Formats: sequence, structure tokens, C-alpha cells
Amino acid sequence: MKNMKFGVKDVFKEDFGKNIARIDPEIIFENNLNAGDIICIYNDSTKKSTAAIAFPSDLKDKGTKIVRIDAILRRNLNASIDDIVRIRRIKSYLAQQVSLAGFQQNIVLKNPNILTEKLKNSLVSIGDIFSFCSGKKKIELIVINHTPQADAVKIHEDTTIFFQEKAYQEGL
Repeated sequence: MKNMKFGVKDVFKEDFGKNIARIDPEIIFENNLNAGDIICIYNDSTKKSTAAIAFPSDLKDKGTKIVRIDAILRRNLNASIDDIVRIRRIKSYLAQQVSLAGFQQNIVLKNPNILTEKLKNSLVSIGDIFSFCSGKKKIELIVINHTPQADAVKIHEDTTIFFQEKAYQEGL
């Protein structure tokens, strides 16, 4: 699978928020992809990329050359339904360190250690934006760096999270 192009469609309801990309099952078969492989999705028009977990789509999507992704992944790609994206298989690594900042707002967290628990098992790429609620307040964070340097890393219980309270806005 070398940077094949796909049309973006909405994800199935049960996949929302799970970082899953459902790919045309014909493409899965032809490219020897396995359910659970990690892929990089790249939007040529915005120059943004993110990582997702590949799974075959329904048989009704066979031969359509589409990828079904949720609003979270589309936001990280700055993509809309029917946009064209490229996909390639990548390797993800366990994150040693992940640096986060408030997205376009200064954020003070009373307990930054809670981020490790909230993000445990998350697959992240530099530039990914995610949100969660703390009390009644919606908090948006952006991944500004991670170690090791790779297309994607997976946060786990031993990942060290660095948090920058000052808002990150450069280039976005």
C-alpha cells in the first residue's frame, strides 16, 4: 500500500472515537493489510496527517476506494466528507514522552497526571488535537511533540506526559 488515494466518508456509529479507519475491503485484501494495522492518513490539500487503526469496511463499500473516518480524525486532517486523502501503512511505537499544550487557549490543570490515564492506549501524532471535559469545562489539547520520533506513538501507563499551560497557536 503505497500512498493510495481514498475518498473520505463518515464512520459507522459504533466506531466513533475509537481512532478507526474503515477501508474498502478490496483494498485491504489486495494490499495484505490486517485488521489492527496502523496507517497514516495524509491530506494533500492541507498538508496534515494523523494515524489510525485500519479495519475493513462493510462489503457494501467493496470497490469504492473510500475510507470511513470520524469527525475527530477529519479534524486532525482538516478534511471533510468527500475530500481525497492518501493512506500508507506505518509502524507505531510505545511513547516514552508526549508533550501537550492547550489548543488556542491557556489551560491550567490541577492534576496533569490525569492526562496519562485519560489518554492511555491512545494513538497520537504530532499536531493531533483532542478534547475532553473537566467538570463542566471542555478542554482541547494538541500534541506538540513525542518521543520516539515516528509517524505515531501509543500512550501507555509508563509514558511521561509534559504539559505546557501556555496556548499553542503557531501554524494552526
